Amino acid sequence: MSEGEILEISWIQGFPRDNVEFVDNDTVCYACGSHICFLNLKTKKRSVFQSPGNGVGALTANGRSGTFAFSEKELDPSIFVYNFPQLELKNELKGNTQLDYTSLTLSDGEPFLASCSSIPDFSITLWNWEKAELICTRPQGGRDVIYLEFNPMNCLQLCALGTTTLTVWNIERCGSFHLLKPSAVQLPEIPDASSEKPTPTSTKDPNCISQILAALTEPTVATVTPSTVCWTVTSQLCVGCAEGYLLLVDPQSLSISVLVDPTAADAIPELKNFYFQSVVLYSNGLVAVGKESVMHCLEAKGTQISITQTWQLERSVTTAVVSPNNSTLLLSANTGKLYVLNAEKSDQIEKILDVLSGNFLNAALHSDKNICVSLRDSGVLQLWSSNGTCLASLPLETDVTNITCCPLAHYAAVGTASGKILFIDLNFQKQLRLVHEVYLYHTAVDHLAFDQEGRYLLCSGLDSHLYVLDGRPSAKFSVLGYIEVPGRILSLSTQCVNRGEDVKALALCGSQEDKKDEGSWLLMFFLPFKGIGGSFSVDRTGCLNIPKVFKFKVQVPLTSCILGVGEAFGYCHRKKSLQRFQFPEDTFGLSSKKRAHLNPKNEVAFQLPGRATLLLSPDCMLLASVGRQGILQLRPTSSMELYCELRCHSRRLGGIRSVSFSTDSHMVVTTGQDDGSVLCTNISAEAEYMSPLQRRLIRAQSLKTSFISENPILIKFPVWDQETPVTDEQTEETKFGRAASIDVIEEDEHNFPPASTSTWLEKRHEEIVKEDEIKYADVKKRLREEMEDLRKSVQKLMLENKTLPIKMFNLDVEGQKRMDARVEAEVQRVKAEIEQDILEKQYQRDVLKRECWDSFLIKPRSINAFHSKSAVQNYPLKARTEKELEDIRRVQNMRMIEKAAAKLIGLKKNNSEPEEGHVAESADNEGLPALLAHANVYLYDQFSMQTVEQRINQIILLQDLIYDIKMAFNSDFEALFKRKLKEIKFVVDVNKNIRDIMLELDIQQTLWEPSLTDMEWPERLFIVEDSEIEVEKYLTPEQKAEEERLRLEKEACLAAHKDDSRQRALNDMMGGVLEVKKVDILKVEISPPEFSLTKPPIQWSEEEKKVYKEYEKNIKDLIEEKEKYKRGLEFEMKKLQESIKESTEKFDESLTKLFEKKLKFTAAIYQEELKISYLAESVHMVEAMNRQESELKLKLEQLLAQKVNIEKDLSGYKDTVEQFQFDYENILAEDKNLDKEFRKEFADLPKFLTDQLYKQFKRRPRVQRLRAMSIDGSNLFKPIRLSTPAPDGLSQILAAMEELDAPDNMPKGLTLPFWERFCVVRNTKIEYEQKIKVKGLELAEMQAFLERRINEDNAAQEEIKQHFEELRSLRNRRNKYLMDPVIQVVLPQGQVETSTIDLKAETAETDFILLHKKVVDDVKEKIRKVAEQKITYMEAHGAVRKEIIQLEWEHRVLDKKIEDLHEKKKEIKMLRLSKEDMEVLSMKDPKAHELEKISKLEKSIAFMKQTHKRAIHRRMKKVKQINKKISMIADKSASIQKELPEMQASVAELRHIYEASATEANEAAEREERYQEIVQRRNLRDLARAKSDELDQLRKEVERLERRNFPSLDQLKYN
Repeated sequence: MSEGEILEISWIQGFPRDNVEFVDNDTVCYACGSHICFLNLKTKKRSVFQSPGNGVGALTANGRSGTFAFSEKELDPSIFVYNFPQLELKNELKGNTQLDYTSLTLSDGEPFLASCSSIPDFSITLWNWEKAELICTRPQGGRDVIYLEFNPMNCLQLCALGTTTLTVWNIERCGSFHLLKPSAVQLPEIPDASSEKPTPTSTKDPNCISQILAALTEPTVATVTPSTVCWTVTSQLCVGCAEGYLLLVDPQSLSISVLVDPTAADAIPELKNFYFQSVVLYSNGLVAVGKESVMHCLEAKGTQISITQTWQLERSVTTAVVSPNNSTLLLSANTGKLYVLNAEKSDQIEKILDVLSGNFLNAALHSDKNICVSLRDSGVLQLWSSNGTCLASLPLETDVTNITCCPLAHYAAVGTASGKILFIDLNFQKQLRLVHEVYLYHTAVDHLAFDQEGRYLLCSGLDSHLYVLDGRPSAKFSVLGYIEVPGRILSLSTQCVNRGEDVKALALCGSQEDKKDEGSWLLMFFLPFKGIGGSFSVDRTGCLNIPKVFKFKVQVPLTSCILGVGEAFGYCHRKKSLQRFQFPEDTFGLSSKKRAHLNPKNEVAFQLPGRATLLLSPDCMLLASVGRQGILQLRPTSSMELYCELRCHSRRLGGIRSVSFSTDSHMVVTTGQDDGSVLCTNISAEAEYMSPLQRRLIRAQSLKTSFISENPILIKFPVWDQETPVTDEQTEETKFGRAASIDVIEEDEHNFPPASTSTWLEKRHEEIVKEDEIKYADVKKRLREEMEDLRKSVQKLMLENKTLPIKMFNLDVEGQKRMDARVEAEVQRVKAEIEQDILEKQYQRDVLKRECWDSFLIKPRSINAFHSKSAVQNYPLKARTEKELEDIRRVQNMRMIEKAAAKLIGLKKNNSEPEEGHVAESADNEGLPALLAHANVYLYDQFSMQTVEQRINQIILLQDLIYDIKMAFNSDFEALFKRKLKEIKFVVDVNKNIRDIMLELDIQQTLWEPSLTDMEWPERLFIVEDSEIEVEKYLTPEQKAEEERLRLEKEACLAAHKDDSRQRALNDMMGGVLEVKKVDILKVEISPPEFSLTKPPIQWSEEEKKVYKEYEKNIKDLIEEKEKYKRGLEFEMKKLQESIKESTEKFDESLTKLFEKKLKFTAAIYQEELKISYLAESVHMVEAMNRQESELKLKLEQLLAQKVNIEKDLSGYKDTVEQFQFDYENILAEDKNLDKEFRKEFADLPKFLTDQLYKQFKRRPRVQRLRAMSIDGSNLFKPIRLSTPAPDGLSQILAAMEELDAPDNMPKGLTLPFWERFCVVRNTKIEYEQKIKVKGLELAEMQAFLERRINEDNAAQEEIKQHFEELRSLRNRRNKYLMDPVIQVVLPQGQVETSTIDLKAETAETDFILLHKKVVDDVKEKIRKVAEQKITYMEAHGAVRKEIIQLEWEHRVLDKKIEDLHEKKKEIKMLRLSKEDMEVLSMKDPKAHELEKISKLEKSIAFMKQTHKRAIHRRMKKVKQINKKISMIADKSASIQKELPEMQASVAELRHIYEASATEANEAAEREERYQEIVQRRNLRDLARAKSDELDQLRKEVERLERRNFPSLDQLKYN
């Protein structure tokens, strides 16, 4: 029996999130795991097709041809093409794809299949699936492609939809050659969605040029996101976008028309927030499906879009597909629902499939009807019939983990992630019920297992408790207790062979800490058949006391283990083997909980990679193994050899998650890891691998008996409600329990979680506590009273203790020690933290000091002036590394060699001197020698650096020069710093003398005493003074002892010197000094005589008066002497102060000179650094040019290789075209030969018959030609209706020739054999003509293809030339850049001038001539002298000229006066008076006459004003009328302007449609006309050739006759 006969697929369920396709007019197909499901929409019957490969990847189908194709989910996948409904393999397509295919599509007209692969090649490939050959491919063409579709009107056009792109691929062919040419569609931009242009940030880093360039680039523009496409009947693309736009794309011109703009003011309200998920042509309109639960049918008239019909859906759908006959619309949702709409019959949408989508966690079979119960990861429990129909669903609304079915009654136990077990009643298939739940764990429930009789339910979680529940509904699923296990349970199984026997259970346990799914301990225990009782008891905490518990240790850890009859089967992943363990007979006789080692009895290699899970059939005859390979393997338990296997699920999607047998072991159900499918398989094993019938009948009868008694009880269970009512008794008990729990908390410090979140075990503990509280209530009451008395006594003692000393409280010595130890531990911890913090800070201090201080060879330091804020800093320098010194030595050696070589070849230029302008240019005459002393003699001349290496060497030499300059300045700085130290010492000494003088003069004044600042003495920052420490220093006991010792020694020393009499006498007599002090005159005082104090002056005697006078004289002398001494001291103090000032001012002057010197040094350093910057920039530019050159070379190599390939292909194309043209010409020649040989063929017939036959030979029947399909311009969304392909022209014309070949058309006098021969010749001629026509079209297509390739070759050649030109230009620029370096010239300020040119961007490249100022001054002096001479001459000349002009003017004035007088004289002589003048002269009152004239003029003016007003009024009326007309015309113009775009679009579209139709018709007419002309011309040419042949024959005949009748003279002579 073959494997296919043993394991037969019964049904499969699951729904993918991928596409659903029509495979004929009534059947759709979709992928389901590793299978393909076919669903008949009329009968709703399902069939399953198993993939020959590993899983099903991309799927496509063509309902018109009845074919479907799919790829496998495997490395190096294949594409399988099958026909339907025969399900025969047409071909297997094997390409170069490494990982997977993302999309497939089949064409309508040709046997083409297009595929798009995923990473890494992203290739779009065109196949001929009939011949299983790869036609052409385009690598990297489908980088983001998610959907492919052929143009149903033209199979040489392929649309590729990407995540953000849309590309139309044109398939060009030349004979057997095919090419894919892309045309990318530029999608329109989204208004107001362009990202803001980034502002370039300023940076000083020269290496950030790329960042600046990136910041200055154009901002990216957001375009619409295409989400769905479909082809129209006019071979245009209708594109729906995620932003709500609907576009119409012309693949030829790549022009885009916006049909729906949601942002437009006149947009349809229903489409403003519409997301196009799928569009399809159906029912004379465009059906658009969005994310919302609504579907619209759109109609287009020109560019106007309107909604003709709207359907409200049950939920949102993702895709829409139309049947091949355009009668059925299929809607699919990724939630597992399929809807059908047949607009011809009804507008109602019918739901034909309702299965949820998502992954299955577990599935189990129960009852004799083999009903399957499945559990999804979304928490939905589903019930499936034996044929795979979904009977019912129950959302549990919680996270679930596994499920198992009870053989005793129709219910299932579901484990949840929250640690609960839910019991679901399955009796009512239309209404599944939750009847009970048990809360056992705070973690997820890992395993659930019933025994074969259904009496016990075992469950385990992540902790070490294995719970045993009563599985009978009559026992209300009570928890019997728990068993302590040695670790985390990895697998759990039970075994009960015969009714009445104890139930054996086996658990594979792993380490609780080890996260690996492996275990070495097997825990086996027995459960009584009759239930708990006798020796099987439960203690108060719920722990089961089971007498027979055995622990077995295996040698190698197992990942899965299952219990058999007296044996166990396990899988060892480390050994990749299946093992059988036989339990010894004497093992079960040992005492309980005895540990023993278990060795495998036999071992079978497991061939599939990955971990495996084992399951034993209920009859213990078959062992099933599943794993990540997705293969189900069955093995007989007797031999463990592989019996049969079946690929159930895809390996790429995780393989098989779970497996379950039916109760009769004839069915097995598996669930996939991530493929979202559940598969039910029938087992038709041989009799030797199935349990005996009698045994199965006994088991079935036993279960039936139990089922009859238990299932009715289950049916009576009410629906479980978590919020159960609480009775008064429970309330009182709860109150009492709470009070008792408070006492327990006070006494025993136990705490339990709330009742709502308490597990069964926690509730059991709470009940124990409550029982103990009730039992010991009196004792607790008595204890409370005693505690109350003790509390009062303690409070009384506490009051007394306040008056007692602290020493009296140290009663608890042990407690005190514990407290001291705790305090000491806390102190040590805090001390360790502080020490760690100190170490961290010290380490940080050391790192900072090492990096920022110790690494400097010359420390940063400054010198401040004494009398100003001026300060001079030195140049901090780090010690140069060995690499830097090695580079300097290398460059110097190289320069020495170059200089020596230059001397040898006799160079005139002496490069050994320092380059002019390096340092000398920045210093004046005084600092020139000092700066030149530090100049580097190896420097290059600026004009001689023409290579990158020279410039890099110059940078190294300039850096060495800068270092030497800084070192030279630092030496001067160090000398001045030492001088300042001396000056400070001098000031301190002088101030000491000044203080002595001030002390004598009794002057209280603060002296100025300089000191070093932190910047001058930075080392002081590393010294911490005692005054800076604000906290008390912590001393260790050793340090305290040392300080105490030093203090005692000091006190002893002081006590020893306390009684020194010699020192005491010295202090008393001479102030502690042995030297004789100088007498202080200022402190000398002369005491007055005594009598002057006791007597008044009147009572003094003469002697006393003399004495008093002497006293006054001495007093006066003493005062004079004091004044003199005081002035001397003041002068000396002033002199000392002046010496201090003079010394410090001199130092400040030296500091100023040093500052000026530093400015010069700094200027020189900056100049050299500027040179380094120029050189570095030039090096970077050359490197950039080199990189650009390498890129151009690489691109050029690619272009050359591409050009070689193009030329190679082009030569092949040319050969193919030439060969085809040669064959075409041969066919033409044969056709002409047929026409020429016709009369020869029938030369034995009379001429009139031959002429009649020739006329019929040229006669052709009228063949009905296919008209070009007319396009209804009023509806753009007309559905595509493809009929069966029309017969070719040859068969059509041969069918029409049958009528002409009839004997009725035979000319009179012609026999039937001749007629039949004539018909054969004529048919041959017609075949040749059709061949010529077909070949001509193919030749024209091939020539057009060849012309396009030639153009591409020319374009490639032009591009290569362009790259060569760019490369040459780049090299020229690089050479010019190297030969034209940037030269730095230092211009002395005020000594050089330039021409006065406005420096702008236009004059930035202007050349300047530098001149010395002396030259300019000389030129200016000459110009000034010449200008003065010219001014003198011009002043003299101007004075004379002024006088001449004045005289000429006066003369001219006099001449004019004379002329005026002569003219007046003439006028007076010729004066004549008119009549009016005479009247005026004779008038007595001329004023009255003037007033009359004025009145007349005023009247005429008034009349003119009135007339003018009337004219203005008329003009204003006309202006108003004209304005009204203008406004009306403007309104009409505005309305016309609004309608103008639509009218232009409609006119353009109508013109396009008219031109398309007219072009096709005109092309057909022109083609027919050209054909007729060619035929006529060919006939005429043939006729002329025939006539010429006849003339030739006639001439020959004439010559022959002439020779026969008129012999030549030669013949006569010889005769």
